[in-house]
Amino acid sequence: MRKVFVLAKTLLKSSSGAAANQKQGRRWWVPLVLAIAFMSMGFSVGMMALGIYEALVPMGAQGVIMPLAMGGTSVVTFIFGVFYTVSVMYHADDVPLLLALPLRPWQILGAKFLTLVVYEYIFQAFILMPVLVVYGIKSGAGAVYILYSAILFAILPVIALSMAAVLVMVVMRFTSFGKNKQAFRFAGGIIALVLAIGLNIGMQNTMTQLTPEQLAALADGSSLVSVLERMFPGLPFASQALIGSNTLSGLWNLLLFVLCSAAALAVFLGLGQLLYFKGLTGVTEAAGKRRLLSAEELDKRTAGTSATRSYIGKELKMLTRSPIAFMNCVLMNLIWPVLVLVMVFTRGGSFAELSGVVASLNAGDAVAVLTGVAAFMSCANAVTSTAVSREGKQLYFMKYIPMPIRKQLMAKVYTGMLLSAMGTVLLIVLALAMGVGVLTALLALALSLPAVAAGSLVGMLIDASRPKLDWLNEQQAIKQNVNVLLHMLAGVLIGAAVIAPVMLLRMSLAGAAAYIAVLFGLLTLVFLSGMRGATSRIETMDA
Repeated sequence: MRKVFVLAKTLLKSSSGAAANQKQGRRWWVPLVLAIAFMSMGFSVGMMALGIYEALVPMGAQGVIMPLAMGGTSVVTFIFGVFYTVSVMYHADDVPLLLALPLRPWQILGAKFLTLVVYEYIFQAFILMPVLVVYGIKSGAGAVYILYSAILFAILPVIALSMAAVLVMVVMRFTSFGKNKQAFRFAGGIIALVLAIGLNIGMQNTMTQLTPEQLAALADGSSLVSVLERMFPGLPFASQALIGSNTLSGLWNLLLFVLCSAAALAVFLGLGQLLYFKGLTGVTEAAGKRRLLSAEELDKRTAGTSATRSYIGKELKMLTRSPIAFMNCVLMNLIWPVLVLVMVFTRGGSFAELSGVVASLNAGDAVAVLTGVAAFMSCANAVTSTAVSREGKQLYFMKYIPMPIRKQLMAKVYTGMLLSAMGTVLLIVLALAMGVGVLTALLALALSLPAVAAGSLVGMLIDASRPKLDWLNEQQAIKQNVNVLLHMLAGVLIGAAVIAPVMLLRMSLAGAAAYIAVLFGLLTLVFLSGMRGATSRIETMDA
């Protein structure tokens, strides 16, 4: 087991970019920034749990909240666990290296399984923990409850992840499903996006539409709670351990859940010993179609193309060919306007009500809001905030390309601007549908161009100053990159700097337009001047 823990520790360090952090120095503030960013999520879940608990108290059914929370957490863990298992255990770049080591399959699987469990802790910290805290405080639970909660929090993902991993190993052993990395990651990204939106809708409906009687009905034997408990063996023991934490029955249920988790893990490792290595056969990076171009076709495709244009084309191809990059960098530009409508409708609103709110804004406020949102969207698509990080250990190739580093960085910025413009246009079209005047919409569109430029430039400056180059797969470079979060926070500040003064000072349309134009003109000039320093850092940086 020592080898398993040592390997798991190494994998966690490599996935978190510990090596890169050591080179750049310790940054104590990174966990603080992440905690603040996710605090709103935990607060929302906690308030929802509090509302459900108080609604169930008069009926004496407040204990229903516990199996509901654990069952929901297990369902999400299982669904995402399927894709995480394929990505980490089969598609990761470190798999060939691990296979060359004198390790048994169960040891590799055990180490990778521990990394998956750690990743799930992050999810549970902001979804399950608020429910545990609310129930503990409202029920007056004591120290035993806290101890049981800590134990269950630590082992809760085991059963769901074991079931997901066993399913994946069987499928990968006897079918070709999932062996095309790119196609599988793309499908996983789409499903993850749909689930995220579905979870948001479900949470909003739970908070606004369920009556106390409907909540009480969850305790019925034919309810959703009962279904969730039957899906995952041992789950009823977990909820009963917490509900009866002050009794001997609670201790007995806790021990039973621990045994169920251990049994699930043993089954996973046992089957892994038989199936894992054989399932790796035939796993390929991609199954793309290739065709030999004729001399005429080659000349036609390359003739008359500037270096900057070619570089932008290269960036676009890299972003669209990678499912992770496509979901987080390209598709994200089209998601924000859709999310606005989702949030409105899930809160019981309508398009007419939303249009009424927009119509209540004067022309100056409307221009400021649209421009500020466009600026934020350009800071939330991870295009420029991961542009250098995505080069990874191949960063030195940038120095060999017959194109100045500054021009390469600016080409990456232009790519971010181009993709951000897609979302901006969709935002303006949505505003027109809500009743915003044509003149106001056109002016907002014109002012959004320098806003998008400033947003893209600040992302490049952030990533060039502290790129994450030590990664094993592209998911770590994009989804586990703190630069993306910093870029998004910068977008919030820029958006506030646009909207707040216009609304507080009640500027006219002309005044708002002049203020926004000057603001983004100055920001763009400042950020462009910073590109000189960014260029120097890249030129002197070792990958």
